Amino acid sequence: MDIRQLQYFREIVNQGSISKAAESLNIAQPPLSQLLKKMENELGTTLIHRYRKKWELTETGEILFDYANQTLSQMDALKQQILEIEEGSSGKVRIGVSTSCSNILVDFVSKYHANYPNVKIFIITGTSEDILDKLKKDEIDLAVVLRPNHFEQFESKILKEQHATLIVPKLWGNVFSNAFSLETLASYPFILLGAMEGHSFHESLLSYFESNGLKPNIVIESKNIAMVVALVNKGLGISIIPQMDYRSPAMENVAIFKLNELNLSVEPVILKLKDRHISKAANQFWELVNS
Repeated sequence: MDIRQLQYFREIVNQGSISKAAESLNIAQPPLSQLLKKMENELGTTLIHRYRKKWELTETGEILFDYANQTLSQMDALKQQILEIEEGSSGKVRIGVSTSCSNILVDFVSKYHANYPNVKIFIITGTSEDILDKLKKDEIDLAVVLRPNHFEQFESKILKEQHATLIVPKLWGNVFSNAFSLETLASYPFILLGAMEGHSFHESLLSYFESNGLKPNIVIESKNIAMVVALVNKGLGISIIPQMDYRSPAMENVAIFKLNELNLSVEPVILKLKDRHISKAANQFWELVNS
């Protein structure tokens, strides 16, 4: 039994007669009568008792009528859902974001949700290496990470260049409130942002100290920028990290200072794989970032 048969049977019942149903469906009456008879033969039951001047649904006819209403209603809902996904007003978008870029993503997600409130957004966090691996495996649609050195297989959009910034516990802030020297930085416990595959920030920072005959007093090393910030917030040391527009409660005890003399920066990017289809919803997020 197909959808068309259910539609025709429902219309016969709603109209109260085959002739009226045929008129409503814009088809001839004999084929509609034949279709009803065929359905009864297939099901091995009488669906409608026919009398000279009236007819009525049998018990099995009522069961089929309820089934037809439910099935056709679900079919309409399915068509609407598919339409919304194709239009981008519904569906889902999967975004991977490295821990270093989480705060940058928030504003884009907020703006996107305001425009497309029915789209479900899945956010996966991890290291840049983890996120890029998930993108290659099609586990996510888009990735927001620090720009890798090699990304020929991706389409990319640079979000905003982030310059290196010094973060220190507020209790130590007076030392750095005025001009401070590189020697001062090297004398304090240093929490180093660890080396990340495809990124040169770690190496460039150490080279900067080395070129000035200095070596930072490294006490802790972590690849996770959020962890570095939290450790500085706890007063365990100072650090130099990409600015990343941080606005976090984890920085309530952190003072931030610009490092104009340090020509070191990173570029957060949003990436998608070249020549791979992504959903309408994901593509609209991509276009929103572009705008």
